[in-house]
Amino acid sequence: MRLTKEQKDWVEAYLKKNKVTKLGRQGSSKSIVVYSDIHDGSFTSVCSPEPTIGESGGSYKPNKLQKILYNAWVDSIDSLSQKPKLLVINGEPMDGANPRQLGQQSWTTDINDQMEDSAKLIKLIPYDNLMFVRGSGYHVQVGATNYEEVLAQRIGATGYKAYGGSGLTDYYAFVDINGKMFNFTHHVGFNKWAAYRTTAISRELAGMHFEAGKLHKADVIVRSHVHYFVHVEFPHTHGVSTPAWKFPDAHLFRGGVAGTTPDVTVVERTDGTSSPSV
Repeated sequence: MRLTKEQKDWVEAYLKKNKVTKLGRQGSSKSIVVYSDIHDGSFTSVCSPEPTIGESGGSYKPNKLQKILYNAWVDSIDSLSQKPKLLVINGEPMDGANPRQLGQQSWTTDINDQMEDSAKLIKLIPYDNLMFVRGSGYHVQVGATNYEEVLAQRIGATGYKAYGGSGLTDYYAFVDINGKMFNFTHHVGFNKWAAYRTTAISRELAGMHFEAGKLHKADVIVRSHVHYFVHVEFPHTHGVSTPAWKFPDAHLFRGGVAGTTPDVTVVERTDGTSSPSV
């Protein structure tokens, strides 16, 4: 069906009013790829083969776990079915200074070193458009400065602001790709026990139904933060919590070891498939 100019103008005005980013044309094959919770800077997280430490002018030698995680990072890129139309970094590319542990499990507490190394990792991934969604201030913010915003500017990400204003990043995003509305934000409820891990994402899916009139409808919601993969599907909607690139540190072992290990991979959603692939 061809739209009249008046109808096209109405659609564009609606998208602009509701702060919706629109990517792709109906009928063309597109994919969205989501990486999250990279936590570069921790010695239990992925890093490049030779991270540099700016103040000393030296470099860090990754440990055994980090070498395995880097190989998994490269494998995840090789496994992508196509060049993504949109790459989303859904929070926490850096680990931050880890003040509660006084930096005890960090190979560097300098956020600039962490940004430089996470940029190396992200630049290995092919994409047409890049979007950052903000994560936890504990990991990525010092005072009023959000370093995900700084990293997005350094790499040249696509800008998105939910309420307008300057900058390239925000705490949530709606993206229209091939007529399906994706909603991204970092946080969602955590459950240590696998039997209950679908609860939080299901609750979020149901809750987003009631936000449709105030924000926008969402066909697919993507959440992160919990470091495990969950996919929940209802007749017309999907909900996903994405994996991570950090193994547990001392903070997670306070309640024992069970339920602490993450899922490590990437989530890819290609139009024409019934569910996301990992």
